[in-house]
Amino acid sequence: MFSFKRLGLKISFINLIVLFLLLILPCNAQNSKINEFDTIRAELSFLKDKNSPNYLKVKQKLDKFIVQNKIDYSYQNRLVDIYRLIQEQKFNSAIYELNDLIDNNIEVSKCYELLGDICVKTGKAPNKIASYYKKSIQQDYENIAATYKLAKLYLREKKNIYGIEYLKQTVLLSNDIALLSEIEDIIKNKITPNNRYEANNLYETLGQIYVKTNRIQESYEAFSKALQLNPKDIYIKYYLSELFYQNGEINNVIALYDSILKDMPSDNQIKISKANFYLQEGNYLSANKEYLEILSENPESKQAKYGIFKIYQNKLPLDEILKKVNANNKTYIVNEKECLAFAAFLDEVGENKSAQEYRDFAKCLLDEKNNKIAQTKNKITENKNITQLSNNISKPIKKPQQQVQDKQKQLKEAQLKAKKLEQEKLLAKKKLEQEKLEAKKIEQQKLAEQKLKQKQEQERIAAQKLKEKQEQERIAAQKLKEKQEQEKKLAALKKQKEYEERKIKEEQQKAYEKDPKKYQEYKKIIDDYSKIEPKTSQIYTAIANTYKQMGEPTNALNYYKKAQKLDPTNSDIYFNLGLIYMELNSFETARYNLVKAINLDSENSKAANLLTFVNQKIITQIVNNAYEKFENKNFIEAFDILNEGIKKYPKNAQLYYYRALACDSMNRNAAQIMDLQKSIELDPTYYMAYYQLGVAYEKIKDERNALVAYEKFLSIEPDEKDLINEIQQKVLTLGAKYY
Repeated sequence: MFSFKRLGLKISFINLIVLFLLLILPCNAQNSKINEFDTIRAELSFLKDKNSPNYLKVKQKLDKFIVQNKIDYSYQNRLVDIYRLIQEQKFNSAIYELNDLIDNNIEVSKCYELLGDICVKTGKAPNKIASYYKKSIQQDYENIAATYKLAKLYLREKKNIYGIEYLKQTVLLSNDIALLSEIEDIIKNKITPNNRYEANNLYETLGQIYVKTNRIQESYEAFSKALQLNPKDIYIKYYLSELFYQNGEINNVIALYDSILKDMPSDNQIKISKANFYLQEGNYLSANKEYLEILSENPESKQAKYGIFKIYQNKLPLDEILKKVNANNKTYIVNEKECLAFAAFLDEVGENKSAQEYRDFAKCLLDEKNNKIAQTKNKITENKNITQLSNNISKPIKKPQQQVQDKQKQLKEAQLKAKKLEQEKLLAKKKLEQEKLEAKKIEQQKLAEQKLKQKQEQERIAAQKLKEKQEQERIAAQKLKEKQEQEKKLAALKKQKEYEERKIKEEQQKAYEKDPKKYQEYKKIIDDYSKIEPKTSQIYTAIANTYKQMGEPTNALNYYKKAQKLDPTNSDIYFNLGLIYMELNSFETARYNLVKAINLDSENSKAANLLTFVNQKIITQIVNNAYEKFENKNFIEAFDILNEGIKKYPKNAQLYYYRALACDSMNRNAAQIMDLQKSIELDPTYYMAYYQLGVAYEKIKDERNALVAYEKFLSIEPDEKDLINEIQQKVLTLGAKYY
């Protein structure tokens, strides 16, 4: 069977398409082959001991059949075939496939769910059925189908406590209007509660259904009835507080929050909700008090710090806001380090403009600190000079001699002075004549310099005018370029807007044609949400969710963005943005939002799982882009693309493998071997890396290491028949030399 892996060719999206197509065998032409295939698998399902000779013999028969008939036995095709087997009631064959997929950790949750379905169809004991559905949920707690099936099973067995609990879980997970309506009918018409506990849970579940279907008044009534049955149910109080807020019943909201905190005084999330409520209502003093109480218990609470920041944003200087945020820390001092740390925090919550202001403020504080240090050094130098000056001692004045001696000395000095004066006159006359000559020379030199200066000034003025003219031309060209770029941007924005409008219309038309009745029901839900004021992030999220269910991802994206602006620290909103961008094939943007979701909530498993899938899609794109360059013999560009991919995904064996192929094309044998070794280190089962490593070693005449690589290749049991024969021959040839 031909393989792209052998030649290192690009990966296509065929693996996504095959999920919807049954390509195992042509049904009309090869019914007998299909039956034989199914019979072998049914036989394997009865053989429980996988190490027994019988099992190994039948398994070998199955493998041989798959190879001979060139069956695509990828796990996606196997899943599709399982549905066919169940539909045709070939349950034993399906059971073998499901257990084998579970053993290989592939779609484990779905496999357990289908095993449970088979048990239902074959009349197995309820506890056996329940065990499979429970295992399915343990593998994926968001498996709505398994959760709902388990709920209905327990209800059929009159185990209301468990049935209602799983029914409630189904409602929490699902936004499917039809499913929610079905559950509502079950609760109202098919369940009779046996006690107050069951009745309380049923009313709570109804309330959640009413919230999701935008029936606010009915949800209010359902939660109120649930609370009457269990006055200490804090979760219902929380739901009611949200409803009170939406209906503008402010006093009731605070009363409910206080009631919850009375029962659970350490619940920081409720405290945050209460503080955020005060903030939204403009009661800043109460909000600040609540946030500070939270910080006194949990000094690292990002939500509380962000809340205090929002209270005083644009109302107080930057340093005063920092003091407010750290009011509980009596030793806190505003400095450049604290400003930079707070700027990083603001970047994390999406307040990029304010973050930059704090970075600028930190720079000012640092400059001010450096200036003070310089002033201190100057003052020390001045004091040192003054000290040295004060240490200088004036010379003593000589005492006067006798008057006679002084007069004689004075007369002698006068005579010497007269003689010296005469000499000085003669020298002065000569000097004056010399100075006149020099003055004349200087005057002439000045005139020459003045003429040169005038000439230079004229040249400077001319150069300045030329420069000004060039600058004017540059400015004019820059303005023209900016105008063209602005026009280009406007045209691009217009084009993007037209594209989005056209896409929205196409999505609307497609959604309407698919199910006009359901489309109108969704539109009514959106209209009802749109009437609610004020618009909160929850309202925008609900509208976005509805658009997503309608099959209008572009509209959903716009409303998720609105929700994100109002609640920039909500991990689930970023998850939904990532999901929508993935549906729109914007995988890099999807990756950014999913990483943001995980940073905000490290336990967001939905985002983590989706990020793994998106990363693989991006890696596939990288490999495909590199292969396009590879096909056109642009090996350096292919290498660069893969190199950039490795920087982003340094633990992906596939990227190192394909970069090794690029190195091979550029005759970089050492680099090729290093990349293949890294690929094997990251994925020891990557058999094609062993094959290419053997080839690389043979190129550099290292036959011993080539032999080791080929033996590793064969030990993994690759599915490349032609390649296996080739490598077996190489191992025999090389083994004869070294063994």
